[in-house]
Amino acid sequence: MEHISLKLEKNLARALEKGMKEFNYSTKTEVIREALREKIKQWDEERKKEIAWDNLFKLRGILKGKERFKTDEEWYEWRKKYGEELMGELTKKYNIKTQ
Repeated sequence: MEHISLKLEKNLARALEKGMKEFNYSTKTEVIREALREKIKQWDEERKKEIAWDNLFKLRGILKGKERFKTDEEWYEWRKKYGEELMGELTKKYNIKTQ
C-alpha cells in the first residue's frame, strides 16, 4: 500500500472522530478509505453518464438535416423516448446505479 499523509482542520478532525464513534469505525484510516472508494465510484458513474449523453448528442447530429422532425416538440418526444431506452441499455452495459 502507498502511504499518504493528511492534515485536517480541527473541526473536520472532530467531525471525523464523532462519525467514527457513531458509525462504529475502528480507525480514521478505515473511514477515509471508504470515503475515497465512494468518491471514486461516484466519478466513474459520472463519466459513464457523460459518455451516454455524448452518444445521444452524436445520434442527434447524425439525424440533423434529414428533416425527420418537423417541430421541436417532435424532437423532444423522440429524444425522451429513445434517450430513456439508450440510458437503460447503457445502465445495464456499464452497471450504472440510477437514483
